[in-house]
Amino acid sequence: MAREIFPVKFKEECYDLQKFLRDHPGGVNTLQMYKGKSILQAMQKFGHSTSAYHLMKDLKVDGDVLKDVNLTGGVSENGRILTNEDSMRDPEEIEFLEELESRLDWSKPLLCQLHAIAPDYEKWVNSAVYRKCRLFASPLLESLTYTPWYFVPMFWIPVILYLGWTQYYEQVACGEHCTDANITTFQYVYYISLGVLLWTILEYSLHRWIFHLDPGSSLIMIKLHFLIHGMHHKVPFDGLRQVFPPIPALGITTIIYSALRPFLPYPVLVLTGGLIGYLTYDMIHYYVHHGSPKDGTYLYAMKRYHSNHHFLNHDKAYGISSKMWDHVFRTVAHVKKLSFSLRW
Repeated sequence: MAREIFPVKFKEECYDLQKFLRDHPGGVNTLQMYKGKSILQAMQKFGHSTSAYHLMKDLKVDGDVLKDVNLTGGVSENGRILTNEDSMRDPEEIEFLEELESRLDWSKPLLCQLHAIAPDYEKWVNSAVYRKCRLFASPLLESLTYTPWYFVPMFWIPVILYLGWTQYYEQVACGEHCTDANITTFQYVYYISLGVLLWTILEYSLHRWIFHLDPGSSLIMIKLHFLIHGMHHKVPFDGLRQVFPPIPALGITTIIYSALRPFLPYPVLVLTGGLIGYLTYDMIHYYVHHGSPKDGTYLYAMKRYHSNHHFLNHDKAYGISSKMWDHVFRTVAHVKKLSFSLRW
């Protein structure tokens, strides 16, 4: 049985968008009318970014044989939205990006090849592709770089429940064993909420000032940046590299908690709230990449907002679970209002 295809033409070349349909930033419904047709005018009319034209290469059909564009762990099923009608492709820019890409062999680990694009790393890493990405030759090291989304709640929910229950028992429901430091249920909820609030500023700060730190010309910093965040911008459709692996996350949590503990009231309670905030953030991040939120919902707005960060404004829209700190620090990205609803 032949598999279903979604053929389109672009500048006399043929492409198959079947696997990309629900990853398409503009939703499935905006593509349906172009099946079997040319998309040249649509690409120009709706203001696709340079990155979108660059990504087309990974969907090209070589004669009647479709190019394999499998992602690590399979192709994700949902997508994003491009919002800038005024951005037009620059042929010279596209040609330069293709030349940059040709310096790397994507069938081999990328981390040891980054020296080839180091002078133009920022431009390269913000030009998304739709293909498989491998970082390390070692299967063990490589396995530490990707995580199924459900591993995150499986790991952190028991930790949160344990910390939350033990602290409630020791600080609130302690009965005759209570010390002078015992608190009320209201205070318990207050310190948990404080931890959630502190997470939101930490989320923004990490994303803006650590994950988007300019690595400059240092190859070591470029490799480090690619490992912690650049990879996500280069292969944003890879569903196994959109949540943080639990073990490295535990290490980072320990470092941050150790540094902040002396300044926190009831530090374990605040930590519990912080972990709740982190878990919520990581699940929202995965969902805004792969979920299908309905128009008018909070997650629909955040899906479009996060898309803007990936494809148009890399130096704005740092908030993922909320826009609050983007407003405070004036890094809000204004997403264009549409006269129709997007469906993924």
